[in-house]
Amino acid sequence: MPARFLHRRALGLRGGRRNVPAWLPPLLIAAGLILLFFVILSSQLRPVIRSMAVSKAANLISSISAAAVDDSLDDLQMEYSSFITMERNSDGSVVSLSGNIQASSRFKRQVVDSLVNRLEHIDGDELGIPIGTLTGRLLLSGLGPEIRVNIQTVGDVTANLESAFSSAGVNQTLHRITLDLTIVIYLVIPGEVVPVTVEERIPVAETVIVGEVPETYIQLDGNDTQS
Repeated sequence: MPARFLHRRALGLRGGRRNVPAWLPPLLIAAGLILLFFVILSSQLRPVIRSMAVSKAANLISSISAAAVDDSLDDLQMEYSSFITMERNSDGSVVSLSGNIQASSRFKRQVVDSLVNRLEHIDGDELGIPIGTLTGRLLLSGLGPEIRVNIQTVGDVTANLESAFSSAGVNQTLHRITLDLTIVIYLVIPGEVVPVTVEERIPVAETVIVGEVPETYIQLDGNDTQS
């Protein structure tokens, strides 16, 4: 009985073993090597992807900012005289220049609201980076599937109107009004969130003043910020 019992137990152990297929270890090794390759490739390409994503976002924001300013000027029907009140004396000489703070603030709010709305509705396809572009080869640029890039959120958007005088010829002065924009967004690229700050200076209105310009500080507005 003892011998028969041991024999049966040995047979049970041998029958319970599962032979590992010969192809499985090489397959696991190959999968591990492929995974390691993509991890290394990703770490090397990440700075390139980040740089391209930030550059593409900055260019798009620049275009959107200019469009928001142009549309706001058209919608509000604003021009130089909307921002600046010019007073002249009896001989036509300019004696004073004063800023219209109410109109300037209304214009800035319109621009900021329009800009934020456009940024929040950017399609991810507009920021995608084709894999072919990452190769640096001109013939492959723009080809292949795209690496998805999205705007996670829009941070602060600050708008300030600035006034500057410059010579425009003999006895002539150019008075230009510009809108300084600071836009902060957060880009989502594979594996990280990247903050991007874009600063834009966009001409809004200008005029040429003939004769002497009074030395005066023109206050156009306070700071406008939206987040």
